[in-house]
Amino acid sequence: MKKAIALLLALTMVFALCACGQQAAPAPAASNDAPAASNDAPAANDKPAQEIIINFPSVWVGTDSKAPYMEKLIAQFNEENAGSIKVVVEEQTDYQAARDKLRTTITTGNTPDLCILDTTYDIKAYTASGKFMDLAPYLNEGWGEDFADGSYEAWSVDGKVCFLPFESAVFTPIYNTKIFAEIGWDHFPATYDEFMQFCKDAKAKGYNAMGQMAGENGWSSMLWYSLIVEAIGGKDVYANGLKDPAFVQAAEILKEMYSYTFDGAISASAGDVNGHWLARDTAIYLNGPWWVANLYKEENAKDGVLLADDCEVAVNPKYEGGKGEGGLVTTVQAFLAAAKQDDPAKEAAVVKFIKYITDPQHVSELALSSGAMFFVKYEPSPDTSVISQKLTQVANDASFTIIHVNGAFPTAFSTEFPAALSALVLGQVDAQGFVDQLQTAIDNAA
Repeated sequence: MKKAIALLLALTMVFALCACGQQAAPAPAASNDAPAASNDAPAANDKPAQEIIINFPSVWVGTDSKAPYMEKLIAQFNEENAGSIKVVVEEQTDYQAARDKLRTTITTGNTPDLCILDTTYDIKAYTASGKFMDLAPYLNEGWGEDFADGSYEAWSVDGKVCFLPFESAVFTPIYNTKIFAEIGWDHFPATYDEFMQFCKDAKAKGYNAMGQMAGENGWSSMLWYSLIVEAIGGKDVYANGLKDPAFVQAAEILKEMYSYTFDGAISASAGDVNGHWLARDTAIYLNGPWWVANLYKEENAKDGVLLADDCEVAVNPKYEGGKGEGGLVTTVQAFLAAAKQDDPAKEAAVVKFIKYITDPQHVSELALSSGAMFFVKYEPSPDTSVISQKLTQVANDASFTIIHVNGAFPTAFSTEFPAALSALVLGQVDAQGFVDQLQTAIDNAA
């Protein structure tokens, strides 16, 4: 497998509670049947073995798609480490409540032994707080080879990896091969010059080349903008904020794309984009992997043919003279983070558990059961849907990844994006004005 993922795509979402550096609780009195002390958490001075408790507030419970396999995996880990390590899950079924509670517990100094976070948290500030365990030494010992290249480095702060990207989402085009054939194309465009020619050909045949939307949060257009920015600017495009010329050049291409989408896209919602795709009047679709299941639903079939049967997965076209060939846009749906521990045995136990749930074989089974994608490099199960397998392969083959633009910039960016996009498409501002409007929103919110 090749590389995949530096940023980060994005993706997502999540979580909450416990105590930093908590001392292990005493185990019951030893008996002839008591297990030997674990090598990962040895008892000192021949004292009775202690069972180390790992508190894990988790949203991967209840109706979450990852809940069944995670419950099985944690029970399996506890059984294998009975008497030495025990993971205790605090169920968090309300995602936003979990986020709020986690922020509160971290602020008050009660960082959980292990927790799940998403990109709504201030990763840099949390790392600087010193409340979280640095996983870099363990990753550098070889464990890091299990992860897509650049995935966790993109979130390191001063060489520390306190937030380990785990669940991912990749954003790459899916296209309708039947529509392509009717338009006269037998392949997906390899470059953006070729892509724009395809758009013209599609419109001439009465099809929408792709779906766009400036209504709601501008989600589909935000993803297209991210792909174009990546193709032009490459993996370091966010290094200087919106000052990179790629943002203006990408805005010019995005505006042109609006000539080849469906009517009314300026005020369209995600429902409009999805509806045109399902109606088979749009050739190319762009969304996260969570939408793949809809391609296999009988209600979305036409003349008895599943939409998935007419679909193929593509990669982001190359931009001539750009720096992004081989790159992939992604986001982080969930990070794993652990409290900094004073007890070396407790630290070893927590790391052991994190390694356990990120083991490629376990992740493969988790992906199969949940439909989710991960930054761990794993072989997709042959029972996984064909489209999902191809998305995983695209992720594994990527030479680097970057997160989508909404994830790369402060919240003010995503809030302003629909208005700035509308102004761009309506000709009220040019490409530079579009970028300036986004920058002003960020500056005013600072």
